[in-house]
Amino acid sequence: MSKGGRMANLHEHFSTVAKVYRELRTTDEAPIRFIRDQLAGLASIRAVDVGCGAGRYDLLLFRYLPNLHLTCIDVNPEMLEQLSAYLAANGIRDFETAASGVEELEFEDGSLDCVFTFNAVHHFDFPTFIGKARDATRQGGGIFIYTRFIYTRTPSQNAETIWGRYFPGFLDKETRLYHLADMKRWVEATDGVRLATAKRFRYPRVASLDRLLAQAQGKHYSTFCLYSPREFETALEGFEDNIRRDFDDPGRVAWRDGNVMLKVQRTKA
Repeated sequence: MSKGGRMANLHEHFSTVAKVYRELRTTDEAPIRFIRDQLAGLASIRAVDVGCGAGRYDLLLFRYLPNLHLTCIDVNPEMLEQLSAYLAANGIRDFETAASGVEELEFEDGSLDCVFTFNAVHHFDFPTFIGKARDATRQGGGIFIYTRFIYTRTPSQNAETIWGRYFPGFLDKETRLYHLADMKRWVEATDGVRLATAKRFRYPRVASLDRLLAQAQGKHYSTFCLYSPREFETALEGFEDNIRRDFDDPGRVAWRDGNVMLKVQRTKA
């Protein structure tokens, strides 16, 4: 599939899943608590969330950060519609939305305290994102990047998730995740910022096989839309067989997930 065709396929995917996206995905509070601790002492916070999706992390940001004003940015209008309704239904008013890709982002220089992105940076050109986020944040401001990542150069060593271990073809299809070393190198190569920390999070997960099948069928990871329909159905059957083979209780499938939070700080105005 060409890059243009793949992008069109992904756009269609996110439009299709927008209404159910929050229910399909797992949302972690630990990175939000980390951000809260990092920003302790700020009386007010002006920030953006790039690749915000349907707002599942944005609601947590408002719950943990007092006096937050947030601009929620996503390339997909259907996701932004879901986000607006979700935040408004939860009594959140101090936000605005913008439909934009990373390449088109424009903010007044130094106008923001923070830039956030949650499980979306693999959809961006990372150096472009860092440069845009640097320009938008004030001196001493933070860029918080929460993401899955690849730790080693050997793909077989990264098959830790339930999907990488048991869903046929998943590791071959998912080629978009960045290597941690590359992200650090790109930050170091960008003038005016420094990597303040790279905090890893490990999560014990438990789910029923029925829940996992529902997530896959709902395409909760965009990776699944990279399968042809026939490929996907065959792989889904193989996934169920693999889980039933290795877990005595299909109502309790356990594994561990890992993410990293990069905090990048603007050092020069």
